[in-house]
Amino acid sequence: MQQAEILKGGIEVVEQISDEWIALCEEGPCNVPFLRPEWFAAFVKNFETEIEIVTVRCNGKLRAVLPLVAKRGSLHGIPVSKFQGIYNLNTQRFDIIHGTDESEKRDIVRALWNAIRDRKGWSVLEWRLVRRGSWIAGLLELAERESCPAGIWEMDGAPYIRLPTAGEPRRTINEFLKGSRKQLRQQLDRRKRRLSEAGKIDFVITREYTPALLDRYFALESKGWKGRQGTAVTDDPSVAKLHHEFTRAASDRDELFAYELRLDGKTIAMSINMRCGRTMFHWKTSYDESYSKYSPGNLLFKMFVANCLELDVQEIDLLSPSTANKRYWSSGEREHAAYYIFKPGIVGSFLWFWKFGLVSKLRKLKSTSQPKLVPLPLQNSR
Repeated sequence: MQQAEILKGGIEVVEQISDEWIALCEEGPCNVPFLRPEWFAAFVKNFETEIEIVTVRCNGKLRAVLPLVAKRGSLHGIPVSKFQGIYNLNTQRFDIIHGTDESEKRDIVRALWNAIRDRKGWSVLEWRLVRRGSWIAGLLELAERESCPAGIWEMDGAPYIRLPTAGEPRRTINEFLKGSRKQLRQQLDRRKRRLSEAGKIDFVITREYTPALLDRYFALESKGWKGRQGTAVTDDPSVAKLHHEFTRAASDRDELFAYELRLDGKTIAMSINMRCGRTMFHWKTSYDESYSKYSPGNLLFKMFVANCLELDVQEIDLLSPSTANKRYWSSGEREHAAYYIFKPGIVGSFLWFWKFGLVSKLRKLKSTSQPKLVPLPLQNSR
């Protein structure tokens, strides 16, 4: 029998079930860096004081985890009491953490819904940056059966690169960059030759965390457009600490892959990545804009893909946002959405109409009235 329980507290409630949580992730479908307890431990330590983790057990064994937090926020300007996923602008993905057994889905979703529904004090349930097909959709189905207004809000997708498997022929970067990508390969080869005329080129892979490693990345990001807009990691000490702690945790699990393109020993492009199973997650990337004419970000990315082929990585998850440059490299794109459930009654119905009626229509009108721009394929962006 599935039994749900809400654990309340701070970072200690993450640590309390950490080992079981990791084992649940490693069953397969939720083996994503941003769904593991290490991410939530670093996040809660820097951004939250009290959280609520809804757990589901079957015969004492942990089978599902849903990390939530109560917030007094707004819904497009209207004050509301939210019971939402634990995330902010630094979050790349959110979901129910569960195992591989699809036969458990119905009972797990029912147990989660019963626990959330009966918790007092919320007017809106909100989960953002959730992949389409998530078990969270089952919560909406149950809610609607009980007269709760609910809706799904489209969010920015996550491009991905599907790499050939070990049984397929010629797992090389030149084979990958054929066909429609042939022109890209030729352009990058020319730019690499031009860059080599300016100095000695080195591609460096680092597997161990050090503060200096992230400081090099932060320095690149701070000098670029994020620094000019005030959105660089170092603009917020809590965000910087989150990155250091999470990167250290990935290194401890032997999942960290940091790539650097150096010119005469100077780092001019860098990316921070994490491997879970046969998927590489392309988390952070930046480059020195004074070398833009050489496309250092794309030169580094070509080396990164080549190394993934050597490592027998099956997929590169490029995460959000879905930029033109990512889509040019990608094989496809996975949809992300935000899921909403409102309390039944007049207030809930009004909030649903406000978001999915008025605001939704206004956004559609605005998007159709603006011209679409098509960036160049070799634009370095993230």
